[in-house]
Amino acid sequence: MPGRDVVGDVSEYYGKILPFYEIESAARRDIGFWRSLVRRWRPTRVLDLGAGLGRITGAVARDAPAIGIDVSIEMLARAWSLRKPGSRARFVAGDMRRVHFSGAFDLIIAADDPFSHLTSAADRRRALRAVARQLSPRGRFVLDGLYRRGRVFAPPPRRIRHARGVLSISETWRPIGATQIWRARYRYRDRRGQEEGTRVEASFVARAWDPGRVRGLFRSCGLAVEEIWGAFDGRPFTPGADRVIVVARRSKRRDTRPDDRSR
Repeated sequence: MPGRDVVGDVSEYYGKILPFYEIESAARRDIGFWRSLVRRWRPTRVLDLGAGLGRITGAVARDAPAIGIDVSIEMLARAWSLRKPGSRARFVAGDMRRVHFSGAFDLIIAADDPFSHLTSAADRRRALRAVARQLSPRGRFVLDGLYRRGRVFAPPPRRIRHARGVLSISETWRPIGATQIWRARYRYRDRRGQEEGTRVEASFVARAWDPGRVRGLFRSCGLAVEEIWGAFDGRPFTPGADRVIVVARRSKRRDTRPDDRSR
């Protein structure tokens, strides 16, 4: 999608839904998965791409120093305010397509797929190449990627109870032409006691991953895929899976053969 201001679009979307997103993200059950990777591979430091409110960054920082980056200043400010005293989590404003830290990382993670906002193949390659440049020789990159199948994805509405009320969330995903490009529309209603509650509706354009093309794309960016999982328990990916989790390492030699540049 030429001409899109990715940083502006992402910041605007999350700024609009921030109070609801904080409640929604706190209800997710993936922290154990990310911490298990840190305990298993024992990285000396971790980079968390698209850290948002710092939920994952703060969790993995219990086991290894971690840096979380995001383009949303508003979300990072909230992440800093939620950071516990003595935490080894740090937060930096940055674009994952361009950011470069001194020194390498033994583990780079992308939880809840921040790459989904990079809808052009060129932007995805820039971000993946930045990952490859910053991985240590023993390092791994783990992506919890967006995976969609069928023509429309509309799961049952969710209700999340929190300290002040109940948050209701409904979502609808529709393909909008190009391969793996979707428009997601979220509707939030936060009820507090007997009050009608606050309602917000927001949408964004995202690109899902085609599992059949992942290995070739990663290889063209200097990354060798080790495994592709279909769930947080490490089971292999199948077309019926709910998600695609990619585990990759830095390639010893970059493959310069043509990839899917036209898509």
